[in-house]
Amino acid sequence: MSDTIHLHETDAQLEARAQERLAKHREVALLASLLGQLRERNLPWWTPTVLREVWPTTVRLGWLERRPDLRARLTTDLTGLPRGAARESDRAFQAMLVDRVVQSGDVAIDRWERALEPHEIAVHAPSTVLWSEFRARFPWDNPQQADKDLLVWLIGDLLEERKEGNKATSVMTPLYVRSAIDVRVWQESIPLEIRVQVDGRRLRKELEGKGFTCRDELAVVKVERVVEHIPAVHLKGILDALERVLPALAMAGAENPVGDEEPEHTESIPRIDEQNAN
Repeated sequence: MSDTIHLHETDAQLEARAQERLAKHREVALLASLLGQLRERNLPWWTPTVLREVWPTTVRLGWLERRPDLRARLTTDLTGLPRGAARESDRAFQAMLVDRVVQSGDVAIDRWERALEPHEIAVHAPSTVLWSEFRARFPWDNPQQADKDLLVWLIGDLLEERKEGNKATSVMTPLYVRSAIDVRVWQESIPLEIRVQVDGRRLRKELEGKGFTCRDELAVVKVERVVEHIPAVHLKGILDALERVLPALAMAGAENPVGDEEPEHTESIPRIDEQNAN
């Protein structure tokens, strides 16, 4: 966890701090949900075998350096080593035991992957590492239907309003999501009959003396239609915009840095304060 951790905290205090981090940081909650979706969907580019190569046991236990309780639980669950002995062992020994039972075939790789819950990974692993791996592995150029379904879920989750105190807020607003898609790509990709529906709804709203917003537009052009008709590679802009809303996801010095300069692919991307106001 990136939040300050004090020495000699009890297991209960460490778990409480982890839950606090999950509740406090939106990027952590988002990653927990995303990792859960990826695990359950069992996509060919995000399997336990792939993940063991990317983040082997030594890396995972490194994430848990200050969570001896979780390392002991994982070691005991996978190797059968009594909890006390597992807890007293150092990380290198724990990793060696875990890898030995996996390599021998005594423990399936799927069970190895599920030894940590998605929210535990999201809380303790670096957010930028998890997010950048997802972005890099997603098959943007040739997504299958299952991949598109995941994008539908992700964009929908970003737009979903959740109660926070006395108001409902979302990670991203319809305006921010819509502005992150190139205008020309939108016009060329969304079928004419859908754009006609949008235009008809806009005219009716104006005749009633009401405004027509991106929220109204996405009520017609639902997220499922957006993902169906717009090539996935052109939806990357939504993730770029998300990194401006949740800069903890962005890699410093990455190809799409978080900064004040607006992307060239759109006429106007609202600033964070603007998107929160809409």
